[in-house]
Amino acid sequence: MHAMGTREKRADETAHYRSALLAERARLAGGKQKELEILSVPGSLAVDDQAPLMHDQFVVLRQHRMHRQKLKLIDAALERLDEGEFGLCTECEEPIPRRRLKIVPWAAYCVRCQDRIDAQ
Repeated sequence: MHAMGTREKRADETAHYRSALLAERARLAGGKQKELEILSVPGSLAVDDQAPLMHDQFVVLRQHRMHRQKLKLIDAALERLDEGEFGLCTECEEPIPRRRLKIVPWAAYCVRCQDRIDAQ
């Protein structure tokens, strides 16, 4: 009976993480076209308008790159879920704390390994 309860709890957690990952993926993937419209500039602009526009374009491109990177992390997390490796640090193979996964379900590393990677 206890093993069945544990299996059910694990299945619920897996479903929760999958749902959270898919929701974040949909949020990031949706509505991008509108944001990227700023990259197509009509005709010539007055000199005073060029600097603010270039800044806005820079911000949109940077945000787009960050979203693409996050989508890759989400896809990798979904793959780990399918392979039964979700929740294990891909560096040291220790379990990633549930608190971390609740906040960052696409996390591939435990906090210790993530800190070491960030320091490099």
